[in-house]
Amino acid sequence: MSRRPLVIGLTGAIGVGKSSVLAAFALRGYPVLSADAVVHDLYLRASVRDQLVAQFGADVLGADGEVDRPALARRCFGDGEALAWLEGFLHPLVFDQFAAWVEQCTTTANPPALVVYESPLLFEAGQTDRFDRVLVVTAPETTRRSRLEERGQLERAADREARLWSTERREAAADDLLDNAGTHEQLQEAVDGYIARYAER
Repeated sequence: MSRRPLVIGLTGAIGVGKSSVLAAFALRGYPVLSADAVVHDLYLRASVRDQLVAQFGADVLGADGEVDRPALARRCFGDGEALAWLEGFLHPLVFDQFAAWVEQCTTTANPPALVVYESPLLFEAGQTDRFDRVLVVTAPETTRRSRLEERGQLERAADREARLWSTERREAAADDLLDNAGTHEQLQEAVDGYIARYAER
């Protein structure tokens, strides 16, 4: 019988460096998956595209006939009803893909000790019971703002953060916290420490 991997849910505020943490796990050979990558793949499905057009109109498509993510974001963000519909439509599809991925990881010949799934909406989607542990990445607000300014995303991030859990609430609900306020080397050490604690149990 296959050993079931420890399923880690990775989340955190915008700008804490969730992608960097996810990449660190991947670098060490652990399977990783991001909600954003799943959504990107879903938008390529004709059935999903057709549902979005039926709900929002053809303006959410680009010149190539595919879903234009910036256009869809402009249509939904700032419109609570539209955003609620979009999340209600996408979240079940995303977690179906997540469940299939975990099953695939579990049934391989040599299952990994842990797998890591990253989503900015882990708590907000009400799906934390799917995970053995929830790991919240942290960084001071000044650090996060600096990173977002460098990427030209500060204004957009403020709009998105308004609908997320507060930092205090998120960290209080976490099973574990991982600080990403320091250097690249310090982050690698923190990830190694986490792996030593759980993957090598």
